Amino acid sequence: MANDSQKSKTHSAGTWWPRTSGILILLLAGCRHESAPTTAQTTSQSGGNITQASPSHQTPMASHGSGYAHVTYRSNVRIMEAEEGKKTLIGVSTNGASLLFDSSSATAHSLHAGDVLLIKGLMARTVLGAESTPDGIVVLTQHALITDVIQDGEIKIQAPVRFGAVRAANEQDVPPLPTWLNLFATPAYAQSPTGEMAKSAEAKGSMDAYGNMIKGMFSSVVSGWDTTFQATPAEGQTNLNITLKRNVGGFAALITGQGSISNFQFDSMINIKQSVLQNMDTSFNNLNGQMNFQWQVAKDDGGVMAEESRIKLPGAIEVPLSEFLDGLPMYLEVSGAILIHPAITGGKEITKGQFQIRYDGNQHFQVKSGNVNTDGSLSGDIQLGDHQDISPTAPLGMVVAFAAPRVELTLGLNKIYDESEIKKAADIVDKIADTVAKHLLNAQQYANYQQNGLHLGDTFKNALSTDGAAFFQMIGTSASSYSGMSSISPCARYDLNLVAQVGASAEVWGKTYASTNKEIFRKGMTRVDPPGMRLCENIGKS
Repeated sequence: MANDSQKSKTHSAGTWWPRTSGILILLLAGCRHESAPTTAQTTSQSGGNITQASPSHQTPMASHGSGYAHVTYRSNVRIMEAEEGKKTLIGVSTNGASLLFDSSSATAHSLHAGDVLLIKGLMARTVLGAESTPDGIVVLTQHALITDVIQDGEIKIQAPVRFGAVRAANEQDVPPLPTWLNLFATPAYAQSPTGEMAKSAEAKGSMDAYGNMIKGMFSSVVSGWDTTFQATPAEGQTNLNITLKRNVGGFAALITGQGSISNFQFDSMINIKQSVLQNMDTSFNNLNGQMNFQWQVAKDDGGVMAEESRIKLPGAIEVPLSEFLDGLPMYLEVSGAILIHPAITGGKEITKGQFQIRYDGNQHFQVKSGNVNTDGSLSGDIQLGDHQDISPTAPLGMVVAFAAPRVELTLGLNKIYDESEIKKAADIVDKIADTVAKHLLNAQQYANYQQNGLHLGDTFKNALSTDGAAFFQMIGTSASSYSGMSSISPCARYDLNLVAQVGASAEVWGKTYASTNKEIFRKGMTRVDPPGMRLCENIGKS
């Protein structure tokens, strides 16, 4: 469907949705035509060297991470120590944007619109407003960029990312802390059997053998699709499983993906001056993995089904880096995103397909003044599996694109909290925060607040692009089209493209630069069945 001339188009860094409108129009036509700061606030410096622990019953493996943050925070940054957060943060809204603090929190009392709240080791959020209520202090927030937090400085991270099987509590020899506030224990990239991180785990999720945060299975309805995403650490890799289901109005679909990403090395140096990112030098080494994707889509009733869905999957694994950065809450996140665009034009239509991608290599890139310079080697392979298309009359098509895996360096991720263990359930915080928002925000601000959604599904529906300070992603796009049996010579066309991208979020660099990513690898293939059928060979050509 999408040949080499129809490349994945990136509107901003990490926004990778393929250009499909021209293809779908052809199908529906029957394929008949061939802000600046004032003063600095504080300076933090830190370095670390952590020895990782191996799973039990295996020879211990040593691996070291290190880094530092020689930074000066902006004057409007309000720093909350981890201990204060542990004691006073009593509730979080469904989407993590509204925070409820106990009235005893001095830092929360001091917050005003325009401040940036940094809770060491956990999050950095821009404050939209704060107000005392009988339930506590409500703080309305939105995501903060690294340049919202730092005035000047240099950040260096060297992190060997290792995956290992999840360790049961009895293997850790110490009991876990009892509540979701374990998140405020000093996070570490790797845990020591006798260290503090051996005692803690996320309330909804756990740690693998090397201290990576595992959120467990994400499950929600996103853009009308029942969506699940799970990462399961194993020795030397983490396994990824994605499932999307939809059954509405005679339309039934099942889309799945299974694969893995292996241990890799991440290194990055970031320089900031006057809250402007000057340059970033980043390497992803020993990247290798594979993904298998399948889809089955059918429509029993008549009518057109051409609704496009864009689904951002939350990070299933996070590697906390704040231990090296004096609490600056930076993480490496393994996540993904999916685009689904059927073009079903009638009833009794079925399309099935599958494809596989593989990748292996090293990549170094430097971002400066909005330009990305790369060097390194990355190889990849794609395989087109069996396809089946059934349509008694009208043409049909299907575009499925996966950005999986996506590895991002991010600042202050939202967590998936266990509502049973926090003092104020998320739905209660939602209601309290909504009341405060109506009082504090003007009509336009409140409309934006509502549009961003109080519920997880809406949040991810609207968050399609990466805001990672650095990212790597593999994008596999499969496009299939079938002329339908009403054609004089029925035929089908299958296109498969694999693209690798590296870069940094355009948001981080500012609106001056439209894009700060670069395609480092591309491979494509096309199959027409039966071969030589001009009708299907010319799909997408003018």
